[in-house]
Amino acid sequence: MTGLRVEPLVLFICILTFSGCGDTPAEVRESSQRLTRIQQLEDKVRAQGEMISMKDAELQRQSGELRRLRALPRDLSIDELVHAERIEIDRLSGGYDDNRDGRPDGLRVYFRPIDQFGGGLRATGRAHVKLLDLMAPQERQIVGEARYDAKQLAQTWFSALLTAPHYTLTVPWANPTAPPTGKTITVLVTFNDVLAGRSFDAQRAVEVVPSR
Repeated sequence: MTGLRVEPLVLFICILTFSGCGDTPAEVRESSQRLTRIQQLEDKVRAQGEMISMKDAELQRQSGELRRLRALPRDLSIDELVHAERIEIDRLSGGYDDNRDGRPDGLRVYFRPIDQFGGGLRATGRAHVKLLDLMAPQERQIVGEARYDAKQLAQTWFSALLTAPHYTLTVPWANPTAPPTGKTITVLVTFNDVLAGRSFDAQRAVEVVPSR
């Protein structure tokens, strides 16, 4: 019968019944172990199926949320809402020296999304930052790299009186034992706006000297 599932204990009893009483204890143990492995595989497949169902449900929820957010009035497009138009890297970005040994441990990069009106915007998204030493040979030019998902990036937002709000990306040297020797590092930031589905890039030459 399709879909009928026989429990391992029932199978075990059936095997004993039809095989007679001539089986040795070793054969009985082997049969029992085989049924146990079958049960474990069935449990694993069932658990994987439940996990896939949960992921499908989450994707459907996110899809529904996106459709709801995009259900704007007919006379209003998503481009007319406040949204990121570009990003900029703040001039105060620079080296940091956490262990106070007088040598930079990497760079802290301050950047912000800018809306269509020229103001800073706390847009939700992912960030990818690269540090390049353009004076080094091409194969050694990437001297630092970091990625932030939306949750991690949200935790780096800073806003205070008399300070332009920004995200703070901390990027250590890729090789701490051999940091770049140049005084200037080129910073590349890519920001992926989750809601709008857009990607923005910014580049800036940053001094390595640790900020005081």
